[in-house]
Amino acid sequence: MTLKKINSFVEKIEEWILKYGIIILAVLTVGNVISRRLFNQSWAFTTEASQFLLVLITFMGISYGVRKGRHIRMTALYDSLNEKWQKIFMIIISSVTAVILFFLAYHSARFVISAFQDGRVTPALQVPFYLVIMWAPIGLILGGIQYFLTLIKNLTSEGVWLSYEEKEGYKELDYVNN
Repeated sequence: MTLKKINSFVEKIEEWILKYGIIILAVLTVGNVISRRLFNQSWAFTTEASQFLLVLITFMGISYGVRKGRHIRMTALYDSLNEKWQKIFMIIISSVTAVILFFLAYHSARFVISAFQDGRVTPALQVPFYLVIMWAPIGLILGGIQYFLTLIKNLTSEGVWLSYEEKEGYKELDYVNN
């Protein structure tokens, strides 16, 4: 498989997880509110399940955000630079961020292993805790890979790239005139 095919496959998985994770989170939250208002009965598992989904969405969203060039950027200085310096900054930013994400992934993986070995479970649903937190190192690794790919793209291609797929620049937005 080529890098583009692998990247595309991982993107589809991320999109699926994010899409359905948000839908399930919304259904749980709205369903619990309706149950509480109409039947004066709260779903005991909702808070814990929502926390699980938030962990999943947050860490899987890291990679997806980087892939789409939608990560948080402080551009006051960056936007005032010429393209050569923007490229240098993007190379530095991509490499440092990739290293930090891999470092965090390593430490979060150690925490997941510790939780697995301790046999910890969540209070309400009694789910093994490592199944909840395992998304942290996975998301951090995928995010680190995306920043690494951004670094490679900026080293091997013309122009400035925000991600492996997204070139720097402002896209024109289509507005519907009413």
